[in-house]
Amino acid sequence: MKQNEKRKNNLDERQELQLLEVEHRGCWLAFWGLLIALMVQQIMGAEAAQMAGEWIVFMILAGYLVIACAKRGIWDRRLKPDIKTNLLFSAGVSILFGAVMFATIFHMNPEYVMGSIAAGVYTAGFLFVLQFVSLSILAKIVTKRQKELDAEPMDAEADAEDQNR
Repeated sequence: MKQNEKRKNNLDERQELQLLEVEHRGCWLAFWGLLIALMVQQIMGAEAAQMAGEWIVFMILAGYLVIACAKRGIWDRRLKPDIKTNLLFSAGVSILFGAVMFATIFHMNPEYVMGSIAAGVYTAGFLFVLQFVSLSILAKIVTKRQKELDAEPMDAEADAEDQNR
């Protein structure tokens, strides 16, 4: 059997698009499912060793998505890489994880309500700053890459014109 026969694509264009859609939805289902599973385990007081497998897979998936999109100059379908977007997402993520930290501490020690609130607020504040700085840096990288990719076809056309002269 030839090598090409092993790699032959048996799908037509419609099936190829449908497969890409299935893979796309499966990827995001895995991403959000792992995140929810990790948050539930955290709230229930699971030890780090119990969450290690999910955490490793989640971080590899998240890292891949960030790097692959940044390399291609992709930020989002609807949102722009600007300060408003960074502020909104940083606030949302920090509030969510501040609430998870509050619930975790409160679940383990219901008598320490103020301590649980303080832990949630501290976590939210720290994550807000960390997330905002990270998103701002990533937004600059993606914007720079978009400009590089937009400039490439023009440079290739200009080079071809110069060679023809």
